[in-house]
Amino acid sequence: MRRAEPVGLTPEELDFEHHPVTHTVPGIPVWAWIRFPAAAELVSGEAFAWTARAVQVAWTDAGTRRTTWVWASAVRRRSDEASNTALGERTGHDGTRTGTNGPADAR
Repeated sequence: MRRAEPVGLTPEELDFEHHPVTHTVPGIPVWAWIRFPAAAELVSGEAFAWTARAVQVAWTDAGTRRTTWVWASAVRRRSDEASNTALGERTGHDGTRTGTNGPADAR
């Protein structure tokens, strides 16, 4: 039996025209909530691209490599498990959140 495809964000939700994409290689290890038609699942994956609002997550599911876009609030860095910082958020040196993103924020 084949597993259902993940439910990713639509082009309208992503709105790349107004929310430019930042890319990184290698990917950033993350935990991400991925939606499927019948349920959501927390997966261990990698983020290779993001905007201020969304993250593109890649993960392996039963031997199949999958990729989808999810809301940034559904993603956490695996290296910061004790932290409550989403990938699309930036924490300043004084601990305040600025809500911006960039390559330095994700490393």
